Amino acid sequence: MFDLARENEAAHYFEMSKKYGNLVFLSVLGKHILFANDFRTAYELFEKRGSNYSDRARSPMINDLMGWDWSFGHMPYGEKWKTHRKMFHQQFQQSVAPIHWPTQTREAHVLIRSLLYSPQDLINHLRHNAASTIMNVTYGITVSPKDDRYITVAEKALDGMAKAANPGAFLVEVLPFREYPPSCLQEWFPGAGFKRKAREWREAVMEMKDAPFEEITKTLKEGTASPCFVSNLIMDLDSKGDQDRETTMETIKGCAGLAYGGESVSALTSFVLAMVLHPEVQIKAHQELDAVIGRGRLPTFDDRASLPYIGAISKEILRWNPVAPLGLPHMITNDDEYNGYFIPAGTIVIGNSWTILHNPETFPDPLKFNPDRFLDPCRPFATNDRGNPIPELSTSDPLSASFGYGRRICPGRFMAEAQVWISVACMLSVFTIGKGVDENGNEVEAAPAFSSGMICHPLPFKFSIKPRGEWVKNLIEQTADLAP
Repeated sequence: MFDLARENEAAHYFEMSKKYGNLVFLSVLGKHILFANDFRTAYELFEKRGSNYSDRARSPMINDLMGWDWSFGHMPYGEKWKTHRKMFHQQFQQSVAPIHWPTQTREAHVLIRSLLYSPQDLINHLRHNAASTIMNVTYGITVSPKDDRYITVAEKALDGMAKAANPGAFLVEVLPFREYPPSCLQEWFPGAGFKRKAREWREAVMEMKDAPFEEITKTLKEGTASPCFVSNLIMDLDSKGDQDRETTMETIKGCAGLAYGGESVSALTSFVLAMVLHPEVQIKAHQELDAVIGRGRLPTFDDRASLPYIGAISKEILRWNPVAPLGLPHMITNDDEYNGYFIPAGTIVIGNSWTILHNPETFPDPLKFNPDRFLDPCRPFATNDRGNPIPELSTSDPLSASFGYGRRICPGRFMAEAQVWISVACMLSVFTIGKGVDENGNEVEAAPAFSSGMICHPLPFKFSIKPRGEWVKNLIEQTADLAP
């Protein structure tokens, strides 16, 4: 039981992988946990044997006490999950992602306008950027610039889920409660403090799911709703006259509620930290942007193919500090055997994404932030078995580990990756990011240190964000005139 990490999970399981190899198996009070520590092993299990490795273990803390059972990210593998996944995929798949580019571009402009006037409020600007984008795309809702109700509630709900998702975070997940389930315990009972936390988080989880959905259904009745994920699905439902309308509406609500689960805040904070630590990367990015874009406009998605180094920076952000170092655990449905090892049904199977994305054989000098690695056509896994280039975010590319595995891979990854790209491109086109200073004006060295938990954020660090020249202010302020 003490081999389960309660903090610094990525580092702990990385060390275990070095000691024990590509597969690490733990048995804790009758529950089995298997870590897949290299990409080929994860690909073999989650992708090639996906029908057997796509289930979820029912979590007493997350499903029963915190109320996440409506989320198809936590649902068991089956028809209900497939219905939710199909609905979500249709609205966020790669071919549909360009529909969201205008919204993402507009929000990137809001972000750089905010940074121009209050750069030290970076984290709040990034939170607003992420929330505003997803609330517009999903519900057609414009969030408040400060202290927005939807943002506050969603972040509390997601913070609770992130804390509860790691194996060993709460003993209720591993102790045998078959005879006395946790719902029978009172909050005052010794050792039952997890129930108080779960109750507080549950209130946020339910409001996160219900409040914005009630708002969009209200505006639909009033005829004032904007086109968005929910309004499109409900209007399509009305036109087809679905006989099981109540069930379909619950499916729409569940898919919409899960859409907020993206974490561009962590990725973009990691980007700022990387620029502070590696000014040489920023110099090359500025040179590329100046050569392709110039200083008379901001980059758009139409420039993406002409900005390969900016694309490489976006990929390196996802690899260097993966947002979810261990992802959400899978569960094997039936007994299996892999390379001579017996894996019993019910085993929790975790793709160790941090270790996979820091494998020196795949990513040489893995702790260094080096976008050039993604420009090398000879890098490992750059092509498939037939020698053809691997498509962007293909599940056969190790970088896809930053979004999960197999049939449970994040269905919103194309929108999330686009959000990172346009934000990085716009920020670098107008700002220079550098070291921060202390109260005496002396430069402060930053350190690549990150938080624990399912969602991994850089720990607070000093930085500076300054306009690249006098021309920046007019260019940024012009974007306000283009906003609807």
